[in-house]
Amino acid sequence: MSLSGPTHPATAGGVRTQVATLADGRAIRYRRMGPGQGAPIVPTPIVPTPIVMVHGFAGELLTWAANQVPLAARHTVLALDLPGHGGSSQDLGAGGVPGLAEALLAFLDAVGIGRAHLVGHSLGGAVVLQAALSRPGRAASLTLVAPGSLGEEADTGFIDRLLAADEPEALAAALRPLYADPGLVTPELGELVLAALSGPGVRATLRRLAGQCFALGRQHLVLRDRLAELAAPVQLLWGTDDAILPARQAQGLPPAVAVHLFPGQGHMLPIEAAAGVNRLIEAIVAAG
Repeated sequence: MSLSGPTHPATAGGVRTQVATLADGRAIRYRRMGPGQGAPIVPTPIVPTPIVMVHGFAGELLTWAANQVPLAARHTVLALDLPGHGGSSQDLGAGGVPGLAEALLAFLDAVGIGRAHLVGHSLGGAVVLQAALSRPGRAASLTLVAPGSLGEEADTGFIDRLLAADEPEALAAALRPLYADPGLVTPELGELVLAALSGPGVRATLRRLAGQCFALGRQHLVLRDRLAELAAPVQLLWGTDDAILPARQAQGLPPAVAVHLFPGQGHMLPIEAAAGVNRLIEAIVAAG
């Protein structure tokens, strides 16, 4: 989860977005950066496979601003708003992680991407993992950043506090556990998140999604035992001090999964450890 405030790292770069229409009519907002903007993406030896970035619960495409902007210097990079988030349709479709994964695959179809390096944070990590398991040929690689669905345990109380907050101070308090640096949780951030949550139907949609994905401190869908099915390269990035999804869920995974721990970091690695995240994304893209 993250929306950006005036002094927040997720404000990097200007925001010029587009809208893709899925086959079922739902609108998905996204931002595309890099070479050949606006043209269908047809990977060739000259046009490399694009990177597609998927945010977490209650987040939006700006979660990736500090990653998308620098990565786009060398790659085509797309960041999207999942259904129920940001500027996308409030229609969750089938809902839950499987439904969001199907929406992601439909988005790839809509924008002409056959195969992509998939990057997902938190709930978005579960979404890209499910998408890669459902359609293995679509993932050139997977970068899972503090991902969901690798264990049952989660601080679902964060979601309750976030959706119950109705003033900037309460929202800032709800957001604070996400960050290693409390200075990033500013009053301005609280005001912006409050504005985003105050949109028509937003809280109701997020409560519905939360009920589909979480209950009583547990995640409904656990996919860790299916990681070995993946032929594409997989890497896992996690902050050792993550208070939302515990980093111990990175233990005991198949040897082919490259695990990168970030000492002292929390849940918001794409923002607080952007340079390290970008370096590892660059490496897996170069290898694939």
